[in-house]
Amino acid sequence: MKSRRGPLLTLTDGGEGGSLQQRLFERLRHAIATGVVAPGERLPSTRTLARDMGLSRNTAVAAIERLTAEGYLESRVGSGTFVVENLPPDYAPAEVRAPSPRPQCPAPAETALPSPTLPFRPGIAAGDQLDIEAWRRVLSRSWRSLSARALERDSAPGWRPLRVALASFLEASRGLRCHPDQILILPGRAAALDLAVGLAASPGDRVWTEDPGCPLTQALVRRLGMTPVPVPADADGLDPAKGVALSPDARLAVVTANCQMPLGTVMSLERRQALLDWAARADAHVIEDDGDGGFTFETRPPATLMSLDRAWERQADRTTQRNGRVLHVGGFERILYPGLRIAYLVVPDHLLDRALEMRALFELHAPVVEQSALAEFIDEGHLASHLRRARLTYQERRETLIDAARRLWAGALTLTPAAAGLQMAAKLADGLTLKTAPGMSANLAPDMALRQAARARSIDVTPLSSFHAGRGGTQGLVLGYAAFPPPLILKAAQRLAETLEAHASGTACAY
Repeated sequence: MKSRRGPLLTLTDGGEGGSLQQRLFERLRHAIATGVVAPGERLPSTRTLARDMGLSRNTAVAAIERLTAEGYLESRVGSGTFVVENLPPDYAPAEVRAPSPRPQCPAPAETALPSPTLPFRPGIAAGDQLDIEAWRRVLSRSWRSLSARALERDSAPGWRPLRVALASFLEASRGLRCHPDQILILPGRAAALDLAVGLAASPGDRVWTEDPGCPLTQALVRRLGMTPVPVPADADGLDPAKGVALSPDARLAVVTANCQMPLGTVMSLERRQALLDWAARADAHVIEDDGDGGFTFETRPPATLMSLDRAWERQADRTTQRNGRVLHVGGFERILYPGLRIAYLVVPDHLLDRALEMRALFELHAPVVEQSALAEFIDEGHLASHLRRARLTYQERRETLIDAARRLWAGALTLTPAAAGLQMAAKLADGLTLKTAPGMSANLAPDMALRQAARARSIDVTPLSSFHAGRGGTQGLVLGYAAFPPPLILKAAQRLAETLEAHASGTACAY
């Protein structure tokens, strides 16, 4: 193959072994690591790259996807593929690492691209599973078809075609029957949770939250002037009996029933029914945070709490459903890609008018173009296909993490059984201590200290204790796997094993 001029077009010269895809991957990686292709630089399209280098487009696409998965490149919808701004230094091949990298002019803060997502950051969907071409097509059609007036502001509950599409999708995939008018479209999961909590409880009320549980929930409850009551959650989910013992006068419970955050467990049917029975007796409400979208691996996605709520059952002498106790929150940040800030809230009829007032008052509007595109994406079957494809991919990555934990962390970290979600929790062995590294506080909890040590090796782990309401809590790590291909999971698992070997004592780790 002929050599071509330019920093990107001298990457294959025909003098190496291996497949064309491997040679292209290695030459591009080498160019990025040595600075020939500068941080922030935009790469040619795969079509242009393939044409200029005499390769098939599939070969170019495969090489670019590998580089993206390993954190060298970042794809931006509508803009192209760019070299990441802040490549971790030890991600460069050993043969090209230099003691003094060539100076680079700092990019203006407003144009800087985000750093690559490092393993094992939890709660991140796999961007490489999105059918980007299908998403581009529906976005393009949305821009062409929308009028200027539609871009000003969406309707009171949100873009109606999207609400209609969601109502059909939720019934087919989750068994949740609702009218499109009961669905509000909101700008992200945090906004949806915030609105739901404000609807279902009042300042001064006590609210059951999960322990361990999502820190965002605790923060929102406190911000709205309510008192969170941490209720223990285990392999069967939040325990309503313990909630009644701790706070029988609570007015609201916020739960992640279909994928407990952070444990990844699924609430048992017995506890779901007990929770709904409590809500009916106490004249309380339940918020069902379904942010992970029903990614389960051992069984079918369970029925939602809203679909189980007996108060929603039709009666022979009624044509409409009775008022329910459950508010259902869902979104697309953890399903399609993190930058898609579109979420939805399904509310019972008796809260609908107030919900619409609050949405308008606080201007909780989502971008109309993305709403329109998402409606088409659902109607054309792309979302259902994505979920099926992603579930298989996540299953493989989950099994890779389980195998790596068994081989590399035995005696130090033990994964807890998890049937759902995008991450797993691992408990630190009892009695394990961490040697204090230079610059590390001596008063840190073991999992906090392990996080600091891991960051020095370009691993992003989350302390399990940070999900507990009080001080202390279970010592361990929350490890996201969904966004990372198996080779990267294995590489990061080995680095975590090396971190444990360097800093941990008091346990028999098998490395």
